[in-house]
Amino acid sequence: MAIERLLTGSIRDQVQDLMSTEDLVIEAFRELVKDELKAHIRSKVEEDPELKAEIKEAVAYYFHTKARTVYAELKATRAATRLGLRLLPDDLQGEVGEAVVSLFEKELGALLEKAL
Repeated sequence: MAIERLLTGSIRDQVQDLMSTEDLVIEAFRELVKDELKAHIRSKVEEDPELKAEIKEAVAYYFHTKARTVYAELKATRAATRLGLRLLPDDLQGEVGEAVVSLFEKELGALLEKAL
């Protein structure tokens, strides 16, 4: 049977299966360590209401800032699009403008569908 495995190459497959199992065990152990660290951190935060409030405020500030960044990028995109339309010949501005508006409507609609 061992000779048959050597001849058919299935030992290589068994070694690969063993290695992938080892990788799975290592990954599972990492996840367990992460879970333990998260639990420890949560307990420390829960013990200190002032720290908890500070973290909550920092996270809210972070997301507020991210939202403002996205808004600024949207405004810049709008200005760049308007500039691009102005650079086109007059007879193409309307047609291209409608195409751009249609594209944005579809994209924003899909984005809102996902968000809600």
